[in-house]
Amino acid sequence: MSINAQRFTRPRHPSSGARTNHDSGAGTGPSLRNRYPGNRFAAAVAGFVVLAAAVLTSAPAAAQDNMIFDVLRDGEKIGEHRVTFEHEEDCLKVSVETGMAVRIAFLTVFRYDHKRVERWRDGALDSLAGMTNDDGEEYEVSIVHREGTYSRTVNGIDEEIAGPVSIDSLWSKDRLTAGKLFSSADDKVYRVRSDLMGQKIIELDGKPVEAAHYRMSGQLTRDLWFAPDGMLAQLRYEDDGYVFEYVRR
Repeated sequence: MSINAQRFTRPRHPSSGARTNHDSGAGTGPSLRNRYPGNRFAAAVAGFVVLAAAVLTSAPAAAQDNMIFDVLRDGEKIGEHRVTFEHEEDCLKVSVETGMAVRIAFLTVFRYDHKRVERWRDGALDSLAGMTNDDGEEYEVSIVHREGTYSRTVNGIDEEIAGPVSIDSLWSKDRLTAGKLFSSADDKVYRVRSDLMGQKIIELDGKPVEAAHYRMSGQLTRDLWFAPDGMLAQLRYEDDGYVFEYVRR
């Protein structure tokens, strides 16, 4: 680990074209604007939702420890993002779950829930299945590997994907990509590039670590910091005057 400034229309065919950051607010994650008088803000995921650009034709080298991220808006926690790894016979199962809520007094003005399961087999993504409730707007997404190609289905609408492509599952540095990026939470498609910006000391699990800072730019902008083991440690971006962060515990 989107909510637009205007009311949602029904999902379009996935091949109908990418939307810009201005369309979706926070990019792959949900955004919230003008949901109540006198306030403008965007609340985001990461998929990630979000969280790492995973090339469909290349699997992670090995399972890592499970990861939990606090999702912050201007330093205030609004949700959590969890990534869980399990071995299942000859495949690696990666479960991703994101939950967010923005409250004013006792009123919940925005809610976002996303769950998906990725299965990696023999060095490739074998399948992905996910469901999203974006403040009442629901999406069901699946990607299936079939005879060298991939089929992507969003709310019952199918699309065939030829050649290497990437999805916005950003939990590993090795999966950063350039080119076309498919959302795992809805019907969006982005064109992006990824650049190494340098190294930075950050805090992870209460200890200082040297993290590699990458910037994703194009139709989706993200700053990402990866720990020495290559796994995501932090994610940050700005939207509508607010700063959003995913901070790994």
